[in-house]
Amino acid sequence: MVAYYTTKVPLAYQGITNSIQFINEVQDGVVIHDLYLQSVNSQMGFWEKYQENRWLKKVMKEDTAVFIFTSYTKSQLEKAFSGSKTVIHLLPPSFDEMLIPTDEDARDVMRYQYTQGDAFFLCVAPIHESANIIPLLKGYSQFKKRTGSNMKLVLTGVTGPFSSSIISAVKTYKYRNDVVFLQGLTSTDKRQLLCAAYALVHPCRWERFGMPILNAMKAGVALLTAEDSSMSEMAGMAGMFFNEKEGGEIGEKMIRVYNDEQMKNEMIGTGLSRFR
Repeated sequence: MVAYYTTKVPLAYQGITNSIQFINEVQDGVVIHDLYLQSVNSQMGFWEKYQENRWLKKVMKEDTAVFIFTSYTKSQLEKAFSGSKTVIHLLPPSFDEMLIPTDEDARDVMRYQYTQGDAFFLCVAPIHESANIIPLLKGYSQFKKRTGSNMKLVLTGVTGPFSSSIISAVKTYKYRNDVVFLQGLTSTDKRQLLCAAYALVHPCRWERFGMPILNAMKAGVALLTAEDSSMSEMAGMAGMFFNEKEGGEIGEKMIRVYNDEQMKNEMIGTGLSRFR
């Protein structure tokens, strides 16, 4: 994993996931994604956390240009460093220009390729404890019990040693046969899979793990994500929000978007209107 903060902003800055790339023509400065290191569930080692915290405190004491992508992050920084001399600049995150909504035939092709023809919820967050994958699985269990639907849950996020406990949990998970792990996808595969999703469920609030919100809206896909976060700010009226640590809340929102087709279509329409 690359550094969470970048001390110099070049003409092209790439985020930590291959699927997200920010192109910002800005002057030298500092990019700060979030305050993950201050979270009690940061999953960071002592030394890594110490180094980042030390660096961040130093930056926020200097007369430095700081670049962030959401007003939520700006407010968090201003609250944490009230005496800061930095100048904070808000930059809009970019999105995949190649994404366009697909028709039902194209969606069927992807469903038959990856989920035996079944509709699916998609999660692109890393298979990491801080991305709240376990609460997502609990929410999905609630969805399955309440609806009896054959809808699948597709997980495409990056895996690593940090994923072992989650992968082990899935092995004994009641609905494990309906959970599909996909790795090694090409950029084209990822676009087509996103466009074919019934809804994107993103239970991660940390920007450093990627921000797929705008891509989902541009793809014409319903969006469920973490409340009171950079993600919910980006989604606005095009999204439905939940407490990402509460599986029950995630499940309720999955059930609601499944049962209310009109609301789902209105969310999609609101998202698409952002790109007209």
